[in-house]
Amino acid sequence: MRIPVCISALFLASFADVSASAAATLDAAEADVRSGRPFVVSVVVPLCDNTQINCGSGIAGRPRGLAHNLYWGAIFGARRFFDRPNSGYERVEITQSDEVLERVVYRRWIAGSRWGVGPDVEQLVVLQAIDGARIDDAVKRFWSLATEGGTLKLDDGGRVREERIHIAGYAGHNRLMDGKTLPPMPDLFAPLPSFVLACYSEEYFGASLRAAGSAPVVTTKALMAPEGYVIEATVRALGDHEDDRGVRAAVTAAYAKWQRLPMGTATGMFAR
Repeated sequence: MRIPVCISALFLASFADVSASAAATLDAAEADVRSGRPFVVSVVVPLCDNTQINCGSGIAGRPRGLAHNLYWGAIFGARRFFDRPNSGYERVEITQSDEVLERVVYRRWIAGSRWGVGPDVEQLVVLQAIDGARIDDAVKRFWSLATEGGTLKLDDGGRVREERIHIAGYAGHNRLMDGKTLPPMPDLFAPLPSFVLACYSEEYFGASLRAAGSAPVVTTKALMAPEGYVIEATVRALGDHEDDRGVRAAVTAAYAKWQRLPMGTATGMFAR
């Protein structure tokens, strides 16, 4: 077993109103798929930064070092894991900007029967590598998407597309454990279901996400390594249209496999 690298806020809002918004978002995902649109998951990945935590080595903890960073280009990093041979994903687009060191969009096709439709379903997965020294921006980016929704704009082989995002994810160091607080509630709610792959994320993110109407599909209750295999297991199970229990089962199985843990130990690491 590798040693995992670990990586609140008070709100006044109508929980009934935001919960209704979250339900509407789930309905929107179903409606989009039925109409032939893709199912889209977006994941914010702040790069590991040795000034915040021990990333395992100097090169793995360079906060802008895409090629070797623990959470991006290292052997179990997010991009490298999705890029592996026979992953089932094809790379659609790579872009860079001042705010996002690298954004990679992947595609896979899912049997339509999983969604109750005839044709195969397109799933798009967006991975966003954020400078680890700007991890607060990564938290803000995730929170904004989870509570206000958003769209994906991409160039798909020369065809410009804009698609609705259905799930917001975060995978990296739990910045809230350092005393960082989440941004205020948005003025307008359009929450998405979410997942947070970070140490003790249920304790630090769970209640706030629920209060904002963003139903967490996967959170954790232990120290853990938010590496590529656990991200991939999460987005694959979501794309396969598993229910919450099925998603958590898939994530637990992947974590047990890659961390070489007993299933009972891995199961206890993820919140129910």
